[in-house]
Amino acid sequence: MKFLREPLLHFLLIGAAIYLLNGLFADPAPEADDKTIVVSAGEIEWMRTAWGKRWNRPPTAAELDGLIQQYIRETVLYREALTMGLNQHDQVIRRRLAQKLEFLARDLVALTPPTGEELQAYFAEHEARYQLPTRYTFTQVYLDPDKRGEATLADAEKIKAQLIALGENIGDAGALGDTLMLQTYYPDKEPLEIQKIFGSGFTEALVELSPGQWHGPVLSGYGVHLVYVSKITQPPPPVFAELRERVAQDWTMEKSEELNEQFYANLRDRYTVVIESPAANGNGGMVQEPSR
Repeated sequence: MKFLREPLLHFLLIGAAIYLLNGLFADPAPEADDKTIVVSAGEIEWMRTAWGKRWNRPPTAAELDGLIQQYIRETVLYREALTMGLNQHDQVIRRRLAQKLEFLARDLVALTPPTGEELQAYFAEHEARYQLPTRYTFTQVYLDPDKRGEATLADAEKIKAQLIALGENIGDAGALGDTLMLQTYYPDKEPLEIQKIFGSGFTEALVELSPGQWHGPVLSGYGVHLVYVSKITQPPPPVFAELRERVAQDWTMEKSEELNEQFYANLRDRYTVVIESPAANGNGGMVQEPSR
């Protein structure tokens, strides 16, 4: 039934499992839990130092905020993991404890697999993700600006006229241009492959060209090209039945991440977070972060 797949029920199941595990395996909980997280000036300085050692530069304000938010996240999950007794007989660092709680939530969510209708709806919403790319067969003639200088564009027009006069006999078209350590003829290439060879500007121009005629000049990082697209191959639309397993994996991954973030947000709201902000003169301030 549909209500069995509601996120609220997932959270109830997760909560019940957490309390069950806590009752079975955890040590007695302390009488009072500290619900205040202080991100000290010393911790922030340690974050800056560790970042600097790894990247050979200090973190930006956004990067430092990301480090602080990760620290808060780990602390929230770490403390919740401790209340469950996940630290019993386990001497790993706090990040590992936080990860254990996240893994537990993901495992519990995985107990409710999607229905066929849910997968089909997900596939319909993300159909473009499963569409194979269009493929292009083309010939390019290269003109070297370093060799031709200011005459490059005028030469391109002259050579294009010669190529047009050849009609479909373009097998030796490259002989009219300059030498380049690349092929003249490229069969059945998708845009990502073309981009890796010629760059994004060339690729963006090529996919807009009409087949069956010479175009140019088309620019790339190498220089100037004349381009003839001989064939455009449009792949068939994706078929759900052929992609069901991949769709199910994508659905599970996305829903797991979504519910895991909601799970963390619920835990995070139970805490008051205080972030110390060290001042330039050495007198640190303190900022209380609102609940998210």
